[in-house]
Amino acid sequence: MITKKIALFGTNGKVVKRVAEEALKRGHMVTTIVADPGEIKLKHPKFKAIAGNLMNKEEVSKCSKGHDVIICLHEPLLTRPKGHVRANRSIIEGAKKAGIQRIVSLGHPVSLKIGGSTGFFDLCDLWEPVAEAENETLKLFKNERGLHWGYLHSVDLSPSYKTDKYSITDEVLLSNPDGKSKLAITKLTEALLDEAEKTEYVWEESETPM
Repeated sequence: MITKKIALFGTNGKVVKRVAEEALKRGHMVTTIVADPGEIKLKHPKFKAIAGNLMNKEEVSKCSKGHDVIICLHEPLLTRPKGHVRANRSIIEGAKKAGIQRIVSLGHPVSLKIGGSTGFFDLCDLWEPVAEAENETLKLFKNERGLHWGYLHSVDLSPSYKTDKYSITDEVLLSNPDGKSKLAITKLTEALLDEAEKTEYVWEESETPM
């Protein structure tokens, strides 16, 4: 495996720390870019935390320049779901300006299925704006032909969402300038790093359940 320089943007300190720890365990160099670097309590010779705003494409470009891959951990909030779209647009534009061709982004992890829980379906109306924001974000990535990207998302509106029927997808949607693929995921953190590490994409489809 080739070690990489990873620029890790995030809004949730605990999730950022978890992903950074997994990346460091695999031998990568990690720079986390967060609003408050002091909240990432992690010490490692290959790790540093700096202040930056992922909503600003100029800061994204400046902070990520010289890295091999960007991982974006932006949680779409119920109060401001469209912020997720703006954050990923900023990441895409900043990455291109910095000359980075690989992005892995995470949607809302709370929507992943947990055991036999049906709690999400009891809140369908509440989560509809988040699902729509994730679908809009996915369209942003699908329109990019010059990037290798992965968008890990788990909320998806079924075609009949207006009748309050929703579906949950546990997929990694991948794309490069030549095509796209989808792959069922198992563990979220491992999946993020697996995609960030890839130097080549093999296009295949998997319907293996979690």
